[in-house]
Amino acid sequence: MSDLPTRGSVQYGTTRIDYSIRPATRKTLAIHVFPDGSVITDAPRTATEDEIAAKVKSRGAWVLKQQRTFAAYPPAIPARRYVSGEEVRYLGRQYRLKLLIGLERSAKLKGAHLEVTLLAQDGPDAAKKLVDTWLRERADAIFNSLMGSCVERASRIGVNNVPEWRMLRMKKRWGSCTNSGTLILNPELVAAPKDCIEYVILHELCHLRVRNHSIEFYRQLSRVVPKWEHLRMKLNRAVELRLEY
Repeated sequence: MSDLPTRGSVQYGTTRIDYSIRPATRKTLAIHVFPDGSVITDAPRTATEDEIAAKVKSRGAWVLKQQRTFAAYPPAIPARRYVSGEEVRYLGRQYRLKLLIGLERSAKLKGAHLEVTLLAQDGPDAAKKLVDTWLRERADAIFNSLMGSCVERASRIGVNNVPEWRMLRMKKRWGSCTNSGTLILNPELVAAPKDCIEYVILHELCHLRVRNHSIEFYRQLSRVVPKWEHLRMKLNRAVELRLEY
């Protein structure tokens, strides 16, 4: 595997598919298509360049379909600047940040805007603190309100109790499940529609039964979220995270 290039390409019809080659400790080759259209292969260390190319070509129709689907999505949210007029996504909807000067600090939704009121003497970080606090508090309330109904749905695979859970901002994941059974949820999820948030919670609840991403895990996931593949793609509209759910 060490002699292989880090990148490759195949011709599928009239389209060239470029992909990255990533060595992995696994028996079969996996192909991932990400929201930015990039394609990454996780290849067994015994795989050859020709075998990888043949596999990518055999999945060419699926790869192009995924890329077309992602290309139709709105652009990913850029890093927030906390200035009036920039976009804030909340529960799948787009709002505009509106900074005001007043007598009391506050943040609230009003029509198509997230209105943030600052004091005249506030420094440049005040808006960031108010917006981030508002989003985190909303995330906490929404995750808490959805947890019970998600556990009900997961009861069909033997998950009957609400587990311990907490929030943590993560660069590469929407959620995770610790070895002790604690669910970790990314507060950035509050940007996504509720059905996508439910999908992530249910995904992690399934990990209470199957810790890895084996065929058995996806069998359990399909029992509680029959349309999980659609929801996974829909979710990637919200925040530019490279997920491999």
